[in-house]
Amino acid sequence: MNTRRKSHISKPFILFVLICMVIVGCSNNSGGKTSKEQTNGQSESKDPVKNAGKEIEKEIPYVEIWGNSGNFKKALEKDSPYSKWMIDNVGVGYFSPLVPWEGGTAYIQRLNTRIASNDLPDAFIPWQGIEGTLIAQGALADLTDYLPKYAPHIWNAIPEEIWNVVRTSDPTGQGRIFYLPRVELYQGYGSFIRQDWLDRVGKKVPTTKAEFEDVLQAFLDQDANGNGDPNDEIPISGREFGRWMDVLFGMYGIAMWEGFPMWDIYEGEITYSGVTSNMRDAILNLRDMYKKKLLDNETFLNSAADWSAKMNSDRMGAWFHINKNTTGPLDNIIKINPEVNLVAMPVPKVDGYEGFVTHIQINRPEFVIANKGEETVINVLKILDWIHDPANREENIYGVEGVDHEVVNGEKVLLPPDFEGNSAKIVGNFVFDLDSLLAQLDLEMKGLDEETLKIVKQRNQIVKDNQAYSKSIAGDGLPASVYEGYADIQNHTLYQEVMTKIIIGDYPIEKFDSFVNEWYKSGGEEVTKRVRDWYAQVSK
Repeated sequence: MNTRRKSHISKPFILFVLICMVIVGCSNNSGGKTSKEQTNGQSESKDPVKNAGKEIEKEIPYVEIWGNSGNFKKALEKDSPYSKWMIDNVGVGYFSPLVPWEGGTAYIQRLNTRIASNDLPDAFIPWQGIEGTLIAQGALADLTDYLPKYAPHIWNAIPEEIWNVVRTSDPTGQGRIFYLPRVELYQGYGSFIRQDWLDRVGKKVPTTKAEFEDVLQAFLDQDANGNGDPNDEIPISGREFGRWMDVLFGMYGIAMWEGFPMWDIYEGEITYSGVTSNMRDAILNLRDMYKKKLLDNETFLNSAADWSAKMNSDRMGAWFHINKNTTGPLDNIIKINPEVNLVAMPVPKVDGYEGFVTHIQINRPEFVIANKGEETVINVLKILDWIHDPANREENIYGVEGVDHEVVNGEKVLLPPDFEGNSAKIVGNFVFDLDSLLAQLDLEMKGLDEETLKIVKQRNQIVKDNQAYSKSIAGDGLPASVYEGYADIQNHTLYQEVMTKIIIGDYPIEKFDSFVNEWYKSGGEEVTKRVRDWYAQVSK
């Protein structure tokens, strides 16, 4: 029986994390720490097998993997159907405590707790750029030599140019690979609008800023959802810190990812979009929308749950999110309003700007593996690579019988997720291209009832239509190391405060100009130099 190996995390970094935990209130008991979380990560159990007529015990290795649990309410135990599924296929089991996601906020708090105790999970999603510090501390495994041998399907599925960008995250400059990227070779984001609302107010899908505002005003003034109450509609909304309303920035040519300003080419050089004149104009427009209540006046108070509740209750006319996940809100809305019809919305045209939806092929680091030894690395890669083997595509889509699907008349039919009774799968495909995704979406349509089929067809069309509004940006794959020593710049702290207060009317627009000066003086100038040096390197 192996004992858990401690991660290579220095005491100064642990002290830093402890201080951060106090600041962000990591003492809250979000989800509660399970006994499973306190058990050994790289642990083993006994599996009886027969050899030469004698029963001997075969050791099954288990790895602890942390990811996004979504809305599931149960931990993934070692004896869960998913763990047994992996044991059957690769001989390795896995488990994960219930770690609430909540937009990544609750997740990073719990992860910081484990970092502070020098006890990293075997594999996990790094968040908020924390991988840069962990790499520098030696806490993460170097995957370079293991990937071709133990994860050939992942290795071959990701284009060489993306691996080359991943290599720039190596703080030693030797071009080693320390994380597995979430790769999206298609546009996974977009804006959506309720066609049934448009029909009720006599409007068409807007294509210009003027048309867009006219539609939002109609949503605000009329009974767009058709429930008899003309006062409960929210034209469009976002979340606290200006999250998830990227289209309202993208229409001004701003590189934005899930509400975070990104780096792209402005006036001939790669620049932080949060300090551009484009951003100033977008904020001024949002201030006007907020004043007219075209933008939900609770936007900057909305948690992820608040925002989703408004969407799911048939009160929101348009929103921005992950396109292949639109089945989630649609599944809720159709129970209230059977006429729901969601369609893709173009980026409204603004005179003088080239609008777009930001596309980054390297969506984020998807998994890192703790530096606990070769066995841990190999066992994690066995699981992840099996998932990415094209021969296993259909089995991955349908999952475990009785949990993810049932067999009806000899045909597999997907089951709706049981958030209360099941755990999240945690591990899944993280390399996506449009053809593979569409093939998956087609498979998911088999055997569906009429109501679910309606939802899935809407989702599939949205995914296809969103591709037209996509643009790749220069800052794709930017390593977190460029922010070293400048946490406020990395976390967008200055930007979020000023942007919010200007939009809600607490600050005049001139405050943006002061913010730009302060941003450069407080580290932005140095970070910009590092980013431009990095870009010159990857552009060779």
